[in-house]
Amino acid sequence: MLPIPFKKWVTRPVYSISITIPTSFRKNKPVLTLSIQLNNRLIFALIGIFTIVAILQVSILISEKGDKQLANVDGITENTTKEYLEGNGLNENNSNQNNEVNGDEIEYNDVVDYGYKHLSKSSSISKTETEDKRKKFLKIKHTFISEALIENQVSRLDQLNDQKMIILNQKLSKAFITIVLNQTKVETHVMAYFTGTKDLKKFETALMEQAKYHVPASIKLAQSALETAYGQRIVNNNYFGIKDKRGKTKAITTTEYYTKAEYKANKSKIVSSKLIQKNGKTLYKCLIKDSFADYVSPWESFRAHSIFLNKSKRYSPLFTKGKNYEDWADKIGSTKYGGVGYATSPIYGELLKKIIKRYNLDLLDY
Repeated sequence: MLPIPFKKWVTRPVYSISITIPTSFRKNKPVLTLSIQLNNRLIFALIGIFTIVAILQVSILISEKGDKQLANVDGITENTTKEYLEGNGLNENNSNQNNEVNGDEIEYNDVVDYGYKHLSKSSSISKTETEDKRKKFLKIKHTFISEALIENQVSRLDQLNDQKMIILNQKLSKAFITIVLNQTKVETHVMAYFTGTKDLKKFETALMEQAKYHVPASIKLAQSALETAYGQRIVNNNYFGIKDKRGKTKAITTTEYYTKAEYKANKSKIVSSKLIQKNGKTLYKCLIKDSFADYVSPWESFRAHSIFLNKSKRYSPLFTKGKNYEDWADKIGSTKYGGVGYATSPIYGELLKKIIKRYNLDLLDY
């Protein structure tokens, strides 16, 4: 309750005005008088209202300015992200690495066959050893992701700007190499492919594309490894075997697996062929001449692959599989076995799963 002296001061009128209005409907008092009085309480209330309105307006202006600055930052980082991910022409993770192939003879016209032979020769890893590394990395990954979300006050990683994503992906990539790959018996040329940064920071690029286009990092990395024989067959900076439908690039030799109908439809491209039995089906294993898309840089190829999968209705069923790499691998394979037909090989999906499992690439998925 207010003290009496203060109450009197608050309610004391400090300004008053009277307005006289002539009336014809009041006989006793033909004049209507309106009086307005301002006291200290009302003045304080008005000052308070105007102050709140002013603060809100300033807050809105600051917020709009901040949004514009953030948009500018995003623009800058978007323009520099490509440059950063493409590397500086040097291998930053090149300890004990070189580009030797351990004497393996690569059949450049059949990278899938090479992938099958390579995985058949790979040494096995104990389940206990693998589980320990996986648990350790997953714990660190969840910590890094949680910190990034909380620090930036967002609920999803795709809400982070490029600059924040680069910082997070650097941490994840370094932790994966240190905790998982460096503690695994990885073949020299495979290690050089995944961790080499001369042309592209592949782990960080795959993580960035995953956040932006929702293609699992494990699938992107496994496909690029399979389609290029771990970097030993890269044509036109094309890491994903995407064809040039316009036929403007020089045709090169590659291998496709055709049904009888497909064999007849593509007869003009076929150099040689032989009948084989695969998974209960009779197929034509064909050596053909075909054109592959040309890209300015490896990064352009990784981005084109993301857009290629996102924009085509043919591949839309893939994005119903969430982040489960096994479902993705099964669905991305040949139409002859229920896939969407990214490749014609009957074992394409199985090879992707083997590569991902062998090198624990699914740990990078989120």
